Amino acid sequence: MAAPRIKVDETKLRRKMQQYERIVGKEVRQLVHNAGRLCAVECARYTFPSGLGSPAKKQGEKKITKNLRGIFTLVNPKWWKEVASGAAFSSGGAAIHSKSGVVWATENQETISNLASAKTWHKSKRGSDGQAKKLGLLDRAIIKQAVYHKIIRDTEKKVGLVKAGWALAAAACKADVREPLRGIPAWVRRNTIRAKGAIDDRKASGLGWKLKIKNQVDYARQALAPSNESFAVNLARRKFFSMLNHQIRYVKAKEAGLR
Repeated sequence: MAAPRIKVDETKLRRKMQQYERIVGKEVRQLVHNAGRLCAVECARYTFPSGLGSPAKKQGEKKITKNLRGIFTLVNPKWWKEVASGAAFSSGGAAIHSKSGVVWATENQETISNLASAKTWHKSKRGSDGQAKKLGLLDRAIIKQAVYHKIIRDTEKKVGLVKAGWALAAAACKADVREPLRGIPAWVRRNTIRAKGAIDDRKASGLGWKLKIKNQVDYARQALAPSNESFAVNLARRKFFSMLNHQIRYVKAKEAGLR
């Protein structure tokens, strides 16, 4: 289901910022950063795999398994000996037993016996969206069973990598909260060491501040649908509007002796 759309009237928002600076006597910069953090967290939420809970993690892992299945022919130890020795291809091709059943293979296919080679093969088959395109049976690499399981485990650790770019952007916002990464689960945080995210913070022309949050992980754009990005931005605007209102009401109540 598509994310619901939230729209904030820009003219009304601008008037509210003017009211805030006049009544509260502060620049809006701090609240802009607070809203920026919220926006980054929401972008992380809607980046594939959608969500921040364990179902999203499992969805990402399932996608990885399906993705790797499309570029490798997995061979068990018994049949791997035949492949490695070349005996399986005595006539140029052979029916070999793989995880998916008996498949036809040829000596021209790539054979992979270590994790480094498996990673190189995987990287060479990835498109601009970071996903490997499914290959025909005779185009896939023949891989040793144990090595296949290793690359599955290694790649599963990267589930949440694109989300981690948004997490870094959230942390870069100077939000006045105790935990800038509140809401970001451990399986996403562990990828911040290899992800990239930043903000561009500057005073906007006229009223207010301009904050641009950036996810600098490759294929981040493809992992977040434009409709979901718009939802995250508009949700942050609505929260920003609420923060402005809250501070204005607080100051007015204090001046009236109600606080």
